[in-house]
Amino acid sequence: MSLKLKIRLSVFLLLLLLLGLGGYAFFAIHYLEHGAHGIEQADFDMARSAVLVFLAAGTVVGITMMVRLPRIVVRPLRRLTVDMERVAGPGPATRVAVGRRDEVGSVAAAVNRVLSQAQDERRATLATLITERNRMDSLVRSLDEGLLLLDEHGAIVLANPVACDLLGLPAEELLGRPAADVARASAALRDLLVPLAAHNLAGDAEPDPVFTFPHRGEAPHYQLSISPIDALNQPGGTAPAGGHIFCLRNVSDFKKLDEVKSAFLATISHELKTPLASIKLSLMLLQDERTPAAERQRLATGIGEETQRLLNMVGQLIDVARLDAGAGIRLNVQPLKLAEVIHYATQTMRPQLDDKRLQLNLHVSDALPEVQGDVEKTTWVLINLLSNAIRYSPAAAPLVIRAVQWGEMVRVSVEDCGPGIAPEHHQRIFQRFAGVPGRAAPGGSSGLGLSIAREFIGAQGGLL
Repeated sequence: MSLKLKIRLSVFLLLLLLLGLGGYAFFAIHYLEHGAHGIEQADFDMARSAVLVFLAAGTVVGITMMVRLPRIVVRPLRRLTVDMERVAGPGPATRVAVGRRDEVGSVAAAVNRVLSQAQDERRATLATLITERNRMDSLVRSLDEGLLLLDEHGAIVLANPVACDLLGLPAEELLGRPAADVARASAALRDLLVPLAAHNLAGDAEPDPVFTFPHRGEAPHYQLSISPIDALNQPGGTAPAGGHIFCLRNVSDFKKLDEVKSAFLATISHELKTPLASIKLSLMLLQDERTPAAERQRLATGIGEETQRLLNMVGQLIDVARLDAGAGIRLNVQPLKLAEVIHYATQTMRPQLDDKRLQLNLHVSDALPEVQGDVEKTTWVLINLLSNAIRYSPAAAPLVIRAVQWGEMVRVSVEDCGPGIAPEHHQRIFQRFAGVPGRAAPGGSSGLGLSIAREFIGAQGGLL
């Protein structure tokens, strides 16, 4: 039975008693007014008893309604309130109890439907958050940069594997602990916190500091960038930073590039200064009238050789500049015989071969087919390979040039008796300005020859 019906029945019953009492009193008064005669005491007693009965019944019903009706209305509301507070609390309850099928029961059912929808939305939102968290966690873990996250109280709340490796501490000893406490036992973290104390943040005029971690092998240089985490704005002003992100970016390659460029500039300066000094001295001797004619001829030949050396070096730099500018390589592809290219290259390098008394052995088959290529570029590559072989070969050592058919291609190789190159550096030597670590080229080298040679051969469809 609904609350509305209960209230209506209670009020109707009370109204019925009041109407009955009033009606009885009305008819009794009407009867007396129209000349009632011979009324006995018993009639008065019966009338008084009837009035008392109506009064007693009305009083009982009124008191009952006064006591019971609020309970009937309030009790289910209180029970609904308790159930909703239990659902809103941290306990496992997710629904309110539906008692009777009255208005409060309808409200409870509606609340359960709302809670069910909210729970479904909560599950969907939680699943989305977990997915995004897993994605972010995978992203942070896969970064090759060290990442540390400090909250507004200076506690470490995130440290990816690279950061743990750089600091030499497991994640269990970092997460949840104040960075200042960890820094007391970790000199690396203590150094990282110095820029934060100096307010050297990302985007300011101060350069980001670079730290060295020797245990990282060939990649020990990391640049620290500190970025504040924006917090929500508070009314009447801006809230302080919600924490800081420490990002350690590996700049070892840039450091190596700077070192290689410095070495390259030093080498180029030396390579340019030596022939220029030789040319200047030769010109001074040529201007001296006491210099014999034969000596003048020898000096002129030396000037020509040094000039050609300078031209070759400048040509390499121009080729590199054109390749960096994306101009490509201009080729004059035509049929050519590699035996003639090898002969021309060896004749060009004959003075250097004789100077070191190298024993040149040629293994070139007369049955080699013609190939498609650029004569000038191919000859330049072979001369560069011969120059490297002569530079690293010991005196009076054998030097072998082979040309054999290799499937649909022809393979040309230059073999020397030099120290060789470890397999892990085979690709490195073809990089610009690069060389074998820990080994200086005899006589200096620009580090451009093999890089340009690979570009020339690759442009012709070959391999180097």
